[in-house]
Amino acid sequence: MIFTTFREKDLDELMLFLDRNITENYEKGVFLNIKSRWPNGFILLKSEGKIVGVGCGAIQLNSKLRILILAVSENLRRKGFGSQLLNMMVEQSIIYGVKKITLEVRQGSSAFQFYRKLGFSSVDLLPC
Repeated sequence: MIFTTFREKDLDELMLFLDRNITENYEKGVFLNIKSRWPNGFILLKSEGKIVGVGCGAIQLNSKLRILILAVSENLRRKGFGSQLLNMMVEQSIIYGVKKITLEVRQGSSAFQFYRKLGFSSVDLLPC
């Protein structure tokens, strides 16, 4: 397993990975925009040259890091890779003076439990 930053040539494979691993749909241009704004905060996990995990975020005003996507292939979950991706994004964000991390996740989902385990707390609950 290797961690690497996202490159434009990874885009088609990333789209296929996300189709298999998250429920939200995004246009390709979204990821090129994210990369252009914070390239070091767009991290891929690869195994044998294939994408098996991704973490990307955005640096916002008021010293905030917004986690946009954090996904790992189902067969690799609960092995620490999601935590590693998140930690790498946090480390990269410290350069920008980030003091707070925000994200959205569905209550009761495995992702909700994942972030709780890492010490995140609920601020607002959105009806889904």
